[in-house]
Amino acid sequence: MPHPLQELENEPNEWQTSMLKAPCADPGYCCFACFCAPCVIYMQRDNILGEDGKYKCCLGVFPCCQMDLPKIPCLCCEICCCCGLAASANRIFIMQRLQIKPDPCDTYIICCSNIMQIVAIFARCFCDDGTASCIENIADLLFCLVLACMNTQTNYEVKNNPTTGGTWPTLHQGMK
Repeated sequence: MPHPLQELENEPNEWQTSMLKAPCADPGYCCFACFCAPCVIYMQRDNILGEDGKYKCCLGVFPCCQMDLPKIPCLCCEICCCCGLAASANRIFIMQRLQIKPDPCDTYIICCSNIMQIVAIFARCFCDDGTASCIENIADLLFCLVLACMNTQTNYEVKNNPTTGGTWPTLHQGMK
């Protein structure tokens, strides 16, 4: 199964703002997304699902669970246990609906965060507790910042894209 972003490489549109510039484009939302990421992810997903939307884990973007499930408590569990995947699914959904191609800089930022998480795991195995804890804290802080930028970029796109008119696309709207 190809990665969902590979399918978007030839799309015609670009993001209204990159993840790197998202905090400056909407600083208030970025602070909200940084300090209350689960709430932001839930609100975005709730908008995507709409009134009649059926819940699937990670919007069915990742092959974790493809069946329809009850929105509550499953969405809450998804957001609490897999907030990075939940936010990525929201972002990929918006990219698919608005025909946005991936920004290479965004990919590098996400990759850097992922690599730091791996480094933190190795540090826990091979370094003393103080060093390992410091590296884990840095990796977790970077993850939270990247997550906030990702959520802010997604929200900024929906609010400023001429196609959406500031309204979130929903699951029950037809695909492109």
